[in-house]
Amino acid sequence: MQDCTGVRISGTTTHVSFVIRLVRPEDAESIRAIYNEAVRTTTATLDTQERDLPTQLAWIEKHQGDPYPGFVAEDREGIILGCASLSPYNPKPGYRGTAENSVYVDPHAQGHGIGEALLQALLDDAPHREIRTIVALISADNLASLQLHRKLGFRTLGTLERVGRKFGRDVDVTILQRHTS
Repeated sequence: MQDCTGVRISGTTTHVSFVIRLVRPEDAESIRAIYNEAVRTTTATLDTQERDLPTQLAWIEKHQGDPYPGFVAEDREGIILGCASLSPYNPKPGYRGTAENSVYVDPHAQGHGIGEALLQALLDDAPHREIRTIVALISADNLASLQLHRKLGFRTLGTLERVGRKFGRDVDVTILQRHTS
């Protein structure tokens, strides 16, 4: 568990205390709510169908840690503020040392360093799981996520044009990469 304090709200300083910990089954509804909000309102995910509870529980089971962890940011009251995970980049065995990351933060909790703390937790944890490279596939219009990844050392490899479709329009996807060791 990692204790964190995030700061930053439009010129004023606010402290939001939270811990980063591995995901647990009892987090399913909270994670599902955060993820489904992203499905409904953003191109942060190109999923177009919201997750149901069984699907979210299956996701949690796959992200219990070895080799692909899921983390949550939880405040002092036990409210889940965000989640992050590593997933297989490609199912072929030769890609085992490479993972794709995902980070989602509750819209009401954005801007407090939660996404950065979650992504940093993934980066810190990855070498312990023999993950040497993390890839991020980010919708090119998701400027906040692109900026976050670049801030933490990811470099842009390129943009795949019109590879996704959501909200009746084509979506470009930027590929970023960072080595963990």
